[in-house]
Amino acid sequence: MSAIKPDTRPRANPYPQWLANIRFGPALAISLIVGGSIRLLYILLVFGATDPMLDGDGLSYHLEALRLADGLGYTSAMWDVGAQTAHHPPAWVTLLGGVSVLGFDTIHEHQMLGVLIGMLVIAVCAWVGRLFFGDLAGVAAGALAAVYPGFWVLDAQILSEPLALALLGASIIAFYRFSRVPNARHAIAVGVFVGLTTLTRPEQIALLVLLIPILWRAAQLSFTRRALLALLVFAIVALLITPWAVFNAKRFEIPVFMSTNMGAGLLIGNCPLTFEGKNRGFFDMGCLKYAKKSKKIKDRAVTDRLHRDAAIEQIRNNLDKLPLTLVARYGRAFGVYRLRHTVEEVSQWHGTPRWPVWAWVTSFWFIAALAVVGATAAIRARIDISPLAISILLMLGVLGVFYGEPRYHTMADLSFVVLAGFGLVTLLQWVSGGSAVQPPPAPDS
Repeated sequence: MSAIKPDTRPRANPYPQWLANIRFGPALAISLIVGGSIRLLYILLVFGATDPMLDGDGLSYHLEALRLADGLGYTSAMWDVGAQTAHHPPAWVTLLGGVSVLGFDTIHEHQMLGVLIGMLVIAVCAWVGRLFFGDLAGVAAGALAAVYPGFWVLDAQILSEPLALALLGASIIAFYRFSRVPNARHAIAVGVFVGLTTLTRPEQIALLVLLIPILWRAAQLSFTRRALLALLVFAIVALLITPWAVFNAKRFEIPVFMSTNMGAGLLIGNCPLTFEGKNRGFFDMGCLKYAKKSKKIKDRAVTDRLHRDAAIEQIRNNLDKLPLTLVARYGRAFGVYRLRHTVEEVSQWHGTPRWPVWAWVTSFWFIAALAVVGATAAIRARIDISPLAISILLMLGVLGVFYGEPRYHTMADLSFVVLAGFGLVTLLQWVSGGSAVQPPPAPDS
């Protein structure tokens, strides 16, 4: 019996020729130019050429950074001015303070830093997409990140999200490489980036759960080797975050792991004012009145605990209203419940016109729809997307516990954009009659 000859007939390219000719590097460069131009134009259009005045957390970050640059430490710049504070995790305030020391201390200059980091987010989205799904998906992810209002609106607000997204993307890349080659070098990278991400957004420490499936699948390593790699990651994360916790122990009466704002955030989303009525599922600063505190209390850590205790009490007292409130929270965040009210409140809080918030919310629907296509295709192709899925699961947990606002799904938007890029490529492939998607080859160690 003669051997079966391989099929050497030329195969049709699954994409149009112009699409097949796209190269990752030049395409990413175009995305960075377009994304940077959009961000600069947005700042000029909305905030003007003169130094503007922000509102909300962006203003708080800016002013606290100026105090830090002036040698006043991590102290309050609003309300109880001068009081010791850990209102925000330290990474973003510290970075802003560092550039302020160098003389870049105006609101516009801090916004420019946000633009630069926002462009880094574009690159990270493209690179993550390339690692998981190939060059063309990486190109699509970078292009979507460049134009997505959910990124460029926040880049100009002097908020911590751009830095957190860049670090989160680096963490996902580190986990990806560690899963392919579980060695000490990649374990160190995982520990460094997860630690830095946690110093920006504390809930992201939950990324460490990814070590469990990664090391479980590393059957080629002994149990002792896997345990040592896990300990190395934990040790590096602890090394990065412990100095902040120790520093806080000297400033406050009770331990502060990362922030003195968690209790207030929990309370403003969990009281009778948010369990029903016009603010159902949203937040209301009036909820703070339910905390049993004295004006004599100056320690922010003590106040934070009182806020947390009050929030827990309010949740217990309103358990019957909680199910509908949870639905409202997710509806608010994803723009399908009381959208007009949410947009009005968010624009007022950030001190911006309404149209950027409308663009942000409505464009998310498009991104989310493409992400569903991408996730479905990835699962069918047996591509491991757990490093992307963890951010989405974390976001859903945060929304359920606190309150619904578009900003609260931002930390999952990197995963949504990357999956959307793959979804866009999958649709183009399907329209062109291409074959099933194959996972990209593993990168070199």
